[in-house]
Amino acid sequence: MSVLTKALIADYVTVSAIESKDIVNKAIKIHDLSPIAAAALGRALTMAALMGNELKNASDYLTVTIDGKGPLGKITVCADGEGHVKGDIANHVAETVVKADGHLDVGGAVGKDGFITVIRDVGLKQPYVGTSQLISGEIASDFAYYYATSEQQPCGVTLGVGLDRKYCRSAGGVFVQVMPGCPEEVLSRLETVMYAMDEMSYQFDGSTARQVILRFFGEFDPVFLQDRQVVYKCNCNKRKINALVKSLGKSEADAIISEMGQIEVCCHFCGRKYVYTQQDADKLFADR
Repeated sequence: MSVLTKALIADYVTVSAIESKDIVNKAIKIHDLSPIAAAALGRALTMAALMGNELKNASDYLTVTIDGKGPLGKITVCADGEGHVKGDIANHVAETVVKADGHLDVGGAVGKDGFITVIRDVGLKQPYVGTSQLISGEIASDFAYYYATSEQQPCGVTLGVGLDRKYCRSAGGVFVQVMPGCPEEVLSRLETVMYAMDEMSYQFDGSTARQVILRFFGEFDPVFLQDRQVVYKCNCNKRKINALVKSLGKSEADAIISEMGQIEVCCHFCGRKYVYTQQDADKLFADR
């Protein structure tokens, strides 16, 4: 179980951190990801968990897409107000490329010829949609740029996924948000701390989110506000898939079953398969 911890420092700054190894390993198991795909999707899922924690209501929902036109294709991650996240990546088995310094070339695999888009559905008539250009494809810096340009909110983001062959050994992220009126002296100290937060995946190797916050922000005497469990959980269900199949129309559904023998719908986020025979389709379209 992954745990997210949030703290207040210097009265003007919130620091949220999550140890996300379990979330990443669940994604690896569901999607059978190559190392580079696991690193990219793992970072995105970690950030989705941090962003989801900012939603006010359990029914609130956000969807993030990252499409840099790289070999990995589009990344999609979702989070709700109850501590659930899920995600998928277009190319599950992209070839893993290692840079000269020994790190995975996540930026090259994601690409930066595209955009990051955030859709928040908080119960209003229209969802909020924000977007910004990708600047590196490394994901953490892209999210920081998104907040600075699309939401006009200064923040710091650092994310990391450490892999041991095909599985995640450690993963986590830190999200620092600065409130208006924050003194310049505090901002300067924060920048120094953030620059020191390299190799983020290793910081969470054997450490909790609370311990990581204390390690880097202990000098600020953080006031801990929250500890919350976050899990990888898909919210697909038969009712939603029924609606999807009904949207085909009776004639189209019958044509697919005639050709294929059945309609099979597979959820991209959890891999669950929903199968409809001719009898199932007849009953579905007969129901009002």
